[in-house]
Amino acid sequence: MNQILNFNRLTNLARRDLINGWRGTAIASGVVSGAIFVIAFLGALFEGQRTIDYNAFFTGTMVIWGTIAASLTFDELHDKEKNDAYLLLPASSVEKTLISLFSVSVLLPLLILILITAASLVTEGVTALVFRLPYSPFNPLFGDNWSLIGKVIIIQSIFFLGASWFKKAHWIKTVLTVIVGSIVMGILASIIFRILFGSYFEGFFTPKSVNIDFESLMRIRFPKFMDTLSTLGKTALYGLLAPFCWFVAWLRVKETQSSDGV
Repeated sequence: MNQILNFNRLTNLARRDLINGWRGTAIASGVVSGAIFVIAFLGALFEGQRTIDYNAFFTGTMVIWGTIAASLTFDELHDKEKNDAYLLLPASSVEKTLISLFSVSVLLPLLILILITAASLVTEGVTALVFRLPYSPFNPLFGDNWSLIGKVIIIQSIFFLGASWFKKAHWIKTVLTVIVGSIVMGILASIIFRILFGSYFEGFFTPKSVNIDFESLMRIRFPKFMDTLSTLGKTALYGLLAPFCWFVAWLRVKETQSSDGV
């Protein structure tokens, strides 16, 4: 039997997570569905029109629910009362990481998509019958919904890493880490830019160029460099960030499991 990856163990882990987490998922689903109905119904009642933007609601739900769920992924790993039972599960660190990743990055986005679609169908039906408003439910195939899911998965990966790394207040600590890290990187980038390119811009800021933004100035001076930098940035953000966070999260789970949670 493969000691690293086994389909039967993956299935058992998925079933265990489903049994342990269905109540929380049901409550969150009820809150989201109820919010959709209340917002739409009150808008129709007091303003006589549909005031809810389903696409905006979907975006907000994906970001809020998705990041919170990702930040709670490895809650058992750091819980003193559940730590031993979780670490002693007959599954490898790879399997535990994969199942957790599949739950928050695949199943949850699909659940939210189906949930909001179903809730909008019911809500629009009620408002159409009661207030004679046009029937216009959420269309999951319209707009950039699938592109949004991909972007949210990338954002989730950061909170997924935070869930494995921090022992408490995972979401808050992850947000603070991202903010501090962004500030530090911005300062370092400014220093490096000043050292490497400062001399190229001496005398360039004339009254006529005051309204030209920084990116435009860089493209005027270094068009090929900016194109290359843009390509590298998009590659790192869309292609490397999420796999890197997932990999480091797995290393963290592996380290904790090998040291019995110490």
